[in-house]
Order: sequence, then structure tokens, then C-alpha cells
Amino acid sequence: MITVVSGLPRSGTSLMMQILEAGGMEILTDNIRKPDESNPKGYYEYEKVKSLMKDNSWLNEAEGKAVKVIAQLIPYLPPNHKYNVVFMERKIEEIIHSQNKMIDKLGGKKATINQEVLKNTFISQLGKVKTILSDNHNFKVAFANYNLLVESGSEQIAGISKKLELNLNLQSALDPIDKTLYRSNVDGI
Repeated sequence: MITVVSGLPRSGTSLMMQILEAGGMEILTDNIRKPDESNPKGYYEYEKVKSLMKDNSWLNEAEGKAVKVIAQLIPYLPPNHKYNVVFMERKIEEIIHSQNKMIDKLGGKKATINQEVLKNTFISQLGKVKTILSDNHNFKVAFANYNLLVESGSEQIAGISKKLELNLNLQSALDPIDKTLYRSNVDGI
């Protein structure tokens, strides 16, 4: 069984990887992308995931571990594996705000796309991915709400652990949650 942590970029996938690791789960990461101001505790990425559309041979390395796969790549996970999926959800406005802040910090150009169009694109992508997750017997899915996780994570972590049979150390799994890193709260924008 492969545990996949997924969601849109900036939805809390790195935090969930930290939670799973702290809870005692082995993770698959290469630490190529280093921590920075946007993710001071690290990104927990595995570079080979980016080429999932063309090459999925690395998936055998993920057996029994957790690996981060952005939502847009979920359709490319092959059916010859079984997956536990922790799917991160976060307010779309916060995701867009967080992405814009990260691009600013990296000195990149802001997307010229209308923010409302971007929001609708994300909503559409999420709908398609959720349909794939619900229609495919290879996926067992637990949803996690980033906003609630940061505020009071114990109930969500316990629910994820139980549903996906992860046997996490629930007390240790709470350690990575740092409310000071919740910096794109739409209520505070």
C-alpha cells in the first residue's frame, strides 16, 4: 500500500507529510527542494513525482511509505497499486493568496491570469480529481481540512489514522503543527 498525500499546491500537503512522519510513518522524499521562507520546515517532495505522467517505475520505492503527489497528477497513478490517499483541502482564496506570496518571495512574475478564473480552474480540477478518487477501487481516501487541522488537529489526525489504518502515534503526530505558519488566513487578509 502506498500512502499518497495530495491536494492543490499550497493546501497543506507538506504539513501533512510532516504529521505522518512525526506519527511514525516512513516517508519518501529526496530533500532536493530545500526549506525556505514559504515552507520553513521543508517541502517533503520527491523529484521523480514530477515526471509521473511519463514514468511511474519509481512507485515501487513508495510501497509502505508516504509520498506527496499534487492533485493534478492523481490521474496518472497506475491501477496496479493500492493507495491510501490523504487529500488536503483548504479555502481556495487562501491557496491563491499563499501562491502569490510565494511567487513574490521567489522574485517571480505574478500570473497574469484573472484570480477568479484561477479560482474556477482550481475548483474544476478538484472536482475531476475527487471523481477519480471516488470512482476507483484502488483509492481509499481520507480528507483533511487544513484550516481545521491548524486550529485543532487531533480529531482529524485520529480520523485519518483510523480510516486509513495507519496506526499513527497521535501525540507525536501533532508536533509539526505550528499556528504561526498559518499566514494566509483569508479572514486576516
